[in-house]
Amino acid sequence: MAALALPVASRMDAARGQTPFPLAHRGQFIKQFSGPEADSGVVCFKFWQLVHASGCPYRCAYCFLQTTAFFRFNKTALMGQIYSNWEQMLDEVKAWLAAPTPRMLIVGELQDGLAFDSAYAAVSGKPLTHHLIPLFAAQNRHRLVFLTKSTLISHALKLEPTPQVVFSWSVNAEYVGKRWEQGAPLPSRRFASAAKMQEAGWPIRFRLDPMIPYADKSENWQTGYATAIDRINSLAPEMVTIGALRASSMGLVTAAGKNDRPTDLFDYLSEKDPSGFKYRLPFNQQVEMYRFALDRLDRTRIVPALCKEDISVWNAVGLKFNGCHCLLQGTNVPREIVSTKSYAKIKLAEDTNGKGQRQTAF
Repeated sequence: MAALALPVASRMDAARGQTPFPLAHRGQFIKQFSGPEADSGVVCFKFWQLVHASGCPYRCAYCFLQTTAFFRFNKTALMGQIYSNWEQMLDEVKAWLAAPTPRMLIVGELQDGLAFDSAYAAVSGKPLTHHLIPLFAAQNRHRLVFLTKSTLISHALKLEPTPQVVFSWSVNAEYVGKRWEQGAPLPSRRFASAAKMQEAGWPIRFRLDPMIPYADKSENWQTGYATAIDRINSLAPEMVTIGALRASSMGLVTAAGKNDRPTDLFDYLSEKDPSGFKYRLPFNQQVEMYRFALDRLDRTRIVPALCKEDISVWNAVGLKFNGCHCLLQGTNVPREIVSTKSYAKIKLAEDTNGKGQRQTAF
């Protein structure tokens, strides 16, 4: 507590020699994702996100942050920076928690959710998890989710688990982790961290994303993703959100090259989705991969969803909307985060195929 009693400037001076990330000042910490346009067929929402840091210390080839204007001209920040005015962040969280509408707050959409935990301890005297988790544990209306590829769970494990805080790992086939997620812990290590958190009593989720249809002489995508999904089944998280390789702009290829990251994976992208939202894998290939994943997933214990996908993909796969990663649960979506009603159309499409007959769910 003595570190917290120091003036802000003194804390910053003391911390600069202890954290590998530069310090900056942020104007607003909680924001809403803009979401798709009202007439879009893409299923996504204006979810709430906490921008506790910017950038990421990992060097995933497909990272969309590489194409944003700020990071194109600030490569140091692309590798991660945290904020000196962290007390303002906590004040914003407390105000956000006062809202009567049940909400989910995402930590890790625009950065890694756990990779900066120790850096915050250096700057503020407490890890980020120790600042945030007690605030959510003290109420039962809202939830917090840490989205991460990190294995830095030592700080969180010192706290009492609460159902109001979820830890979610972005995972993939081990091959993808080795080839295109440079600098990040391998998926096998992420699964191990998830297992430790679950054993300690914490709710967990996964994002199997982005699926990539790789094939070489050592293995193909079916083999790699079968192993990953079997591991997911063994842990039985409360939810799995599945996504495939995508890019808002093919400028991501140029950006990855300039950042010395692999670019060969972008050869898999060939077309935009029907809503013109993202560049995607060929439609039939994407559907094949999703059906493969959903067929193997233990859906008697795990709720599946697709991430930022067009209605046409949901319908082709035959998956009913029952929530997604950035929502609390189920189909009861608060009006404040709805940007398009596409999710409701999927629900209707699963109930009937237009001829009064139910679709087959894979």
